[in-house]
Amino acid sequence: MQLSGTELSRQVQSAADSLLNAQLSMSDTQKQMENYTITSPISGTVIQKNVKAGDTVGTDYTSETLCTIYDLSYLEMTLNVDELEILSIKEGQTVTITADAISDRTFTGVVTSVSAAGTTTGGTTTYPVTIRIDDTGDLLPGMNATAEIEVSSASNALAVPNGSVVRGNYVLVTKDSPSAANAVQDMTAPDGYVYVKITTGTSDNDSIEVTGGLQEGDTIAYDANAAEKQNASDSMEFMVGPGGAIAYDADAAEKQNASGSGGHGGGNGGPGGRAPGGGF
Repeated sequence: MQLSGTELSRQVQSAADSLLNAQLSMSDTQKQMENYTITSPISGTVIQKNVKAGDTVGTDYTSETLCTIYDLSYLEMTLNVDELEILSIKEGQTVTITADAISDRTFTGVVTSVSAAGTTTGGTTTYPVTIRIDDTGDLLPGMNATAEIEVSSASNALAVPNGSVVRGNYVLVTKDSPSAANAVQDMTAPDGYVYVKITTGTSDNDSIEVTGGLQEGDTIAYDANAAEKQNASDSMEFMVGPGGAIAYDADAAEKQNASGSGGHGGGNGGPGGRAPGGGF
């Protein structure tokens, strides 16, 4: 049989089409083979494996978790902050963290996220705050921890006990104190004392920074009623000294810092990153 030019051209074109289809089929098969290798989107440590070699997976249309991977290079914890305190929480603030299981060490973290999506329960709204801990030590995911967020600080501050500040930033000082010259004349004070108006700054659970109105050498005292004491014998005097020195007994004792804190709360530490080993 003798083939004409047209017939031969058709056969060549048909062979070329068949070759192309075979190449496409091979490419599809290679892609399917690649899908049999599941790759984690993060680097980390496998902490849970749900299947073993030889198990059949992917037999239905539901996703299946093959394993759980944690990025343990850092940890994150989330705590819920009350609506009354959330406005003072900002990204970048330093956080002091303690864990129930590790009582001999304090950890340092940083606020990385302040969510605006609040949750209201029983008339109270809280907002999730995420904290990152880079130096994790012996901390493990799931441990219970407590965080204290430092919202402001003052180094070498002149500070007095919180209970000594009464009646809207007034303090009792002895009449022989240097600041007694600024006594408020229309306020009645116990014998031997006068009220002085002060301005305040950062505070924590114990002390409050005094930015004006007091000076070194002043002796301040608790007003028994204002400090919610039971009787007058509970009144206490304090000598105010330089650099934030406070005498809690009658002698000067250094207090280096007055630091503000907020956002106290407990939470569970979590891994810095996690991803299931399957069902990506």
